Amino acid sequence: MAALEIAGLRKEFGGVIALAGVDISIESDKIVGIIGPNGSGKTTLFNVVAGVHKPTAGRVTWQGKDITGKSAYRIARAGLVRTFQQAMSYPGLSVRENVRIACEHGRRREHGSKQKWSSPEEILDFVGLRGLEDALAGSMPFGNLRRLGVAVALGANPILLLLDEPAAGLNDSETSELSQLILQFPKLGIGICLIDHDMYLMGTLCERLVVLNFGTKIAEGPPDLVLNDPKVAEVYLGGEI
Repeated sequence: MAALEIAGLRKEFGGVIALAGVDISIESDKIVGIIGPNGSGKTTLFNVVAGVHKPTAGRVTWQGKDITGKSAYRIARAGLVRTFQQAMSYPGLSVRENVRIACEHGRRREHGSKQKWSSPEEILDFVGLRGLEDALAGSMPFGNLRRLGVAVALGANPILLLLDEPAAGLNDSETSELSQLILQFPKLGIGICLIDHDMYLMGTLCERLVVLNFGTKIAEGPPDLVLNDPKVAEVYLGGEI
């Protein structure tokens, strides 16, 4: 049984239909990618699943429990954690303090839940920010801010991590390093659902791709099949691979 079940998810903003009845199942030990052109509903999907927006219709089930419309902090504390497209942080606090806040307010250690890291420093070491613990977050270069965003998400002790365009703005070297980092997550028992426009990254990392267009799922399956689907090429890749 999938950890996250999205059934008939619909979201309207006034007269605009952002999601038009999306069905997706995501396991907590896999890397699944969501792709589609700008405005296809990818970030809206994350926002509704993670409790940022309430759905117009449909259902979101997490580990067998209905979490549809629940508040974002309750969903995060249940182990379903998301990042945002913007490299967000508390700029006036240190790198260590940003991660410590997440550790203190993330998933509780109830019902056998255990932290995978014993301290913020261990998380920062894991994401490649060793030696920068005392630096102000607001003084960090963009690539390191992206890593800090991942570190904060890990501090919340996720079971499934929703990554919204984590490679946006990164150079090729930084993207490669990010890819190697993400590949380690399933080995630690952390599933990944990933949005990004870098098709090489998505094709390399993901075991399964889901394609959205105008709020509707138009394709799903292994990356090699999905990226060579003529319909996907037409709506997302300009008609050719």
